[in-house]
Amino acid sequence: MKRALILTLLIATSAHAQLGDLWNKHKDKIIKGAQVAKSATKEFTEAEEADIGRVVAARILKTYPLSKNEKLQQYVTLVGNTVAAYSARPTLEWHFAVIESDVVNAFSCPGGFIFITTGALNTIESEAELAGVLGHEIAHATQKHILKEVKRANTIAAGMDAAKSTASGSFLNDSLGEKISNLAYEKLFTTGLSRRDEEEADRIGVELAVAAGYRGSAFVAFLESLKALEGKSEMKVLTATHPRAADRIKIVKPLVSSESGELLAERWTEWAQPSAQ
Repeated sequence: MKRALILTLLIATSAHAQLGDLWNKHKDKIIKGAQVAKSATKEFTEAEEADIGRVVAARILKTYPLSKNEKLQQYVTLVGNTVAAYSARPTLEWHFAVIESDVVNAFSCPGGFIFITTGALNTIESEAELAGVLGHEIAHATQKHILKEVKRANTIAAGMDAAKSTASGSFLNDSLGEKISNLAYEKLFTTGLSRRDEEEADRIGVELAVAAGYRGSAFVAFLESLKALEGKSEMKVLTATHPRAADRIKIVKPLVSSESGELLAERWTEWAQPSAQ
C-alpha cells in the first residue's frame, strides 16, 4: 500500500512537472487564447457601443457625404425616431442621416447610428415604406448584429489592454478603432451579415413599423421595387450583402397579410420629392 502511494505521488509529481514545462513553453498562446475567449463573450456597455458606432459612422462618412437637404434629414429623423420608440431599445440615443449616393442601400452602425442613401429614398414611394426600411436597420442595431461580428472576429482581444489607456477615456484607441471600423465596413459593403441576421431584421423591422401605425405590406412593396432593379449598377452593393429580394418577400409577405395601417404616400411626396431634384 505504501509502495503504491509513493508510486502515485511520483507519477503526480512527474505530471505536474510536465504541466509546468507545457505552461512555460506555451503560456503566451494560452494567455492569448484566454483573452480571445473573454473578448468573444464580452458585453459592451452602451457607452462602448456608442464609441464603436461613432468610428464606424465616421468610416462611412469618409466615403459618402451627408445630404444637404435639411428638410429631408429632418423627415427621416422624425420617422426613424417614431419607429425606434417601439423597438427593444427605445431609450437609445438614435441618430438618422441621409447620405448622397445613387447606390440603393441603408446601413446600421452599433449604438443607433442609421444611414440611408438618396438612391434608396428615390426608390421609396410612401412613408410606410421608409418606416419599414428604417425598422430593418433599427433591428440590426437592437439585435447588435455588427457587434456580434466584432466579437466573432476577436478584434477586441488584440487591442483591449492598450485601448484602456486612451487619454479621452474611451476604450478605443486609434488602432483598435480602425480595425473595428474596417471590419464593420467590410460587413456592410462587401460580405454582408448572415442570412439569419437579415431575416431577423426584416421580421422585426416590419413588426416595428406596424406597431408604429404604418402599413406593413408597404415594406413588401419596397422589396418588389428592389426585385425590379436587380442587375442594375446601383444595386450591386445591396445584392452582394443581402439575400435576393424574392427570398426576402417570401419571408415577409406572410407577416403582413392585413392591409391596415397608414401608407402616407402623399406626405412622403410632400417631404421627400426634393431629393429627386
